[in-house]
Amino acid sequence: MNHRQSDSDVQIGLDSEAGNQVGRPDPLQPLLQKRANTLNGDTHVHSAFLVEAHDRAHFTVSNREHGRQYEVKRAASCLLLPEPGDKVLVSGDAAGGLYIIAVLEQRVAGNTTLQVDGALTVSADELSLQGGRRLAMNTEAFSLAAGAGTVDAKSWAVKSHYYMLASAELNVVATASKYSGDQRESYYRSVTETVGQSSRYVAGTDTVKAINLDYAADFVARLSGNTTLINGETVVKADGKQILVG
Repeated sequence: MNHRQSDSDVQIGLDSEAGNQVGRPDPLQPLLQKRANTLNGDTHVHSAFLVEAHDRAHFTVSNREHGRQYEVKRAASCLLLPEPGDKVLVSGDAAGGLYIIAVLEQRVAGNTTLQVDGALTVSADELSLQGGRRLAMNTEAFSLAAGAGTVDAKSWAVKSHYYMLASAELNVVATASKYSGDQRESYYRSVTETVGQSSRYVAGTDTVKAINLDYAADFVARLSGNTTLINGETVVKADGKQILVG
């Protein structure tokens, strides 16, 4: 004889069955909690993404059409630094890592930065750097070694807190040259000057000290002053065909 179970009996049976399953893992629960953008180790990605943000080492990229977002790195061969808003090509998998291998489009055109980690060496038989409007270099230390060098510029300015020039032979050619400063010191073993005309004004006292002093003029030699003194500790000699005093 069959007996129909009441609703209360059915509920008690379900509760009893549920009680027996307490502590057992639910096989569907990991799938329900799995994030949509989580990669498996064998899932390969090779698609275009937009750069959301970066901290120079890691980049956050997203594909809004498919609702995916990943934390990726920049491949060593991708020298162009991606900026937020750029469209980049991301390739790799969860096991080997995801990398930006190329910048496809820039959000801001004309603003490009090439960046590498560590030292960079560019080697070529002939290397040329061209800047249409401006070429600037900013570094903590600068060194240049070359067998021969040439600088050709319409205008050239060098500003330095300390400047030293050392050369075995120095040749300076200029139509007009000007030197100005608070103090100048020169040390030479020998000095030879040939000028067409020389004029010098000393605001203070002009002092010349020498072991032997020899001034010679082909035509006229003149020494004048408000008070003129000629002192000879041993001998004072004046020689001429005519000697006029007064």
